[in-house]
Amino acid sequence: LPASGVYSVVAQVNGVEYKALANIGTNPTVGNDHLSLEVHLLDFQGDLYGQSLTISFLSFLREEKKFASLDELKQQIAEDVQMSFV
Repeated sequence: LPASGVYSVVAQVNGVEYKALANIGTNPTVGNDHLSLEVHLLDFQGDLYGQSLTISFLSFLREEKKFASLDELKQQIAEDVQMSFV
């Protein structure tokens, strides 16, 4: 597995590619304790539960960290998007 942290990725769903962010880690801000991979597709509307995605890792953005609040986490995600795709 790649190292824990946040990555700039491209996700392919049903033959369509989307810019995305991925987090590998335990999601400490929300209190999880198990390793997971979460992918946030930009400019996508819909339900992907039960579907397969193909993820291509582009670059490592930062280490995973615990934020004091969900608002701080959301702000950091917005900054990650700006750093990745602008």
